[in-house]
Amino acid sequence: MLEMWGRALMSDLPNIIKDPFFNDKDYDKVPYDTIPEDIKTTLGLNAKKRLLSEGSFLKKIETGLQEFCKCDNIEEMFLQEAHRTISSWDDHVIKVVLHTGLSAYLKPLNLGLKAESGSGKSYSTVQTLKFLPEEDIEILGSQSPKVISHQLGIKKTPEGEEIGEAPEKPVKAAYSDSDDYKLALENYSILKKSYDEKNDKAIYEVDLRNRVYVFLENFNIETFKMFKATMSSDNEYIDHKYVDDKGNVHITRLVGSPALIYNCVDTEYLAEQATRSLTATPSSRAEKLEDSMRISNQKSCYPWLYENEQLNKNIIKEYIRKVKQFIKKGELQVANPFDGIKEIFSKEAVRDMRDFNKYLELLPSYALLYLFQRPIITIHGKHYVIPTIKDAIDAKVTFDAIIETTRTSTDFRVIDFYWKIIAPTNYGMVAEEATDKYNIYSPKHKKSTNTIRRWINRLEEIGYIDSRQEEHKNDKGYVDRRYIAYYPLKKKEERSGSILSIEVDLTSTLKKAFEKWLKTVTTDSDYLERIIKLNVDGTAENLSLEDLIFIITGEGNIMGTVSNTNINSFKENKPKTISIPEIEVVKHNLTRYISAHKIQRQPGVYCSSLSDGYDCHFEAEWNLNGNIYCESHFHIQVKNCEENGTGVKIEDV
Repeated sequence: MLEMWGRALMSDLPNIIKDPFFNDKDYDKVPYDTIPEDIKTTLGLNAKKRLLSEGSFLKKIETGLQEFCKCDNIEEMFLQEAHRTISSWDDHVIKVVLHTGLSAYLKPLNLGLKAESGSGKSYSTVQTLKFLPEEDIEILGSQSPKVISHQLGIKKTPEGEEIGEAPEKPVKAAYSDSDDYKLALENYSILKKSYDEKNDKAIYEVDLRNRVYVFLENFNIETFKMFKATMSSDNEYIDHKYVDDKGNVHITRLVGSPALIYNCVDTEYLAEQATRSLTATPSSRAEKLEDSMRISNQKSCYPWLYENEQLNKNIIKEYIRKVKQFIKKGELQVANPFDGIKEIFSKEAVRDMRDFNKYLELLPSYALLYLFQRPIITIHGKHYVIPTIKDAIDAKVTFDAIIETTRTSTDFRVIDFYWKIIAPTNYGMVAEEATDKYNIYSPKHKKSTNTIRRWINRLEEIGYIDSRQEEHKNDKGYVDRRYIAYYPLKKKEERSGSILSIEVDLTSTLKKAFEKWLKTVTTDSDYLERIIKLNVDGTAENLSLEDLIFIITGEGNIMGTVSNTNINSFKENKPKTISIPEIEVVKHNLTRYISAHKIQRQPGVYCSSLSDGYDCHFEAEWNLNGNIYCESHFHIQVKNCEENGTGVKIEDV
């Protein structure tokens, strides 16, 4: 029947189609006289349609931009769009890649994605970065150590004066008067001498600011050393010298630093990289693999839905481009308004200091993501974006999801293996027994004893287990004196999954820290010059101190009445929450409903979902019919309910 329908359909088509792949864009730069007469009519019509279509598309982006900048949860909107091509099981990777990319516009972060080949490191990274302006992204398969030094830059003097082209020697034939030629020759000699003096000391300046460098393979150790100085230096520039084939010394000046994202497997990861980078591992759960296969299946079936830039993706890209432009134009910085927050963070190890600093470096990108909703204060002529309590908590949630991989510089699968298999025991376990237990827990992803031994060796290196030589007698009475048993050094109750030293009510702690900061800022009425909120169209609105407090805390004045302030202010109607158009979803016939509501994230309160016997390591954010779930598992549960005819109503609590 299907074949007969196809034949009937094909029979309705004309027999001959002249130039079936005609595209009027092919003639954009072709002289009009050379265009065939029979195409000119079509060209004019098609060109007009295309221009109208492009104008309409740009208008939609402009409208969507106005709406998108007011969304309550921009990060969640970003995730919804990213899920078209990336599995939601890699949300922690999507988030940290996004914020690393955003950090390039302020104070760049560095991110190492560490996992086995084929785990989706490159795919998730590249797909996420497609939402950022393409002019700021440089994706590299590999790079020679000296490429950055030899990279073509702007020729300048050491003092920063730009050196132009060499002066041209006058041609005698161009002068009718010999005296004029002689004078021109003398002027040329003066200019040439000045040029040569500058050129001999010239440097090539390469501007790395506002750039994201992505290495799809782990980059060479020598290349890493070239970038290392820019990764941790507070200097405006770093000079690198090299000698060419003729023995001449050249200098390349690297200005600023890029945000670096690089992929690597466990054996390639360097301690130096780990101390200067965040570390994340893509999920290897069966659900992630199944979801990734679903996406691949959809892309292969409906390629036209994925090949063209989607409206929402363009809106997000233009939004981030606007954020970048305002940061540059206003020379914006971010000021952390939570004075004393360090007191609740762990201080047990030297690495804790680096972890805390990495958290502080991640916080600004959350404020930048909501730039047009955040207050900007002016102090001593400088402008500072102020993060909110929500920003601080969201940054902590993202950091908590990668904290253990960042601290240990170890693939999350290895860490998870320890907590699921080794940690619960109180005796020495041999590698074979650990292998058997792991394969029972994860029957779809069985590992060999050799793989488990490598994991065990890594765990011993980072101080999670202790290996001891013992005697072992088998069933036949044979004594093996080379028996190696592995004992856990870290117990399950020690695993906080957080950079906090104690479990606290983070919201109230942040409010107290903000109150302390605010008292300091408002001590002198001349200290705080202005408070504004930017609009995406380039205008700004004055805010009062009460407005600032409301935005930061979501509540009224936490300090009572603040007097003696000379801040120009006014009350405004808070903007309504408007969402950009969502991707069309399948509607189900719902026969009944269950309720769900958002809950406050609490350290140590994790999602109740299980997968292959593994506990979810993300904090709970939703209560669905009495069960608590993280964001990803909540959406999965909602989808499952709807497919079974049960709707979910979101209630305010």
